[in-house]
Amino acid sequence: MKTHILVIEDETQIARALKVELEYEGFQVTVEHDGKAGLETALQSEIDLILLDVMLPGLSGIEVLRSFRKENSNTPVILLTARNTT
Repeated sequence: MKTHILVIEDETQIARALKVELEYEGFQVTVEHDGKAGLETALQSEIDLILLDVMLPGLSGIEVLRSFRKENSNTPVILLTARNTT
């Protein structure tokens, strides 16, 4: 069985690039584009890793992470951000 990665990213081009590259490496990838849908998928599916954007519509990545951790403390989560500091 392939490792299942959930990408929660609202930027379509970034989400598409992550999906293509991860699938090329042999992973099963599910993409959600907002916090609420991402949280629902994370809680309802068997996910091995979550790549989570910090800035999302609906629920922020931090809100998604807090809610997810109340139900699941084992799945690794990597937070992504494209914030510009200049």
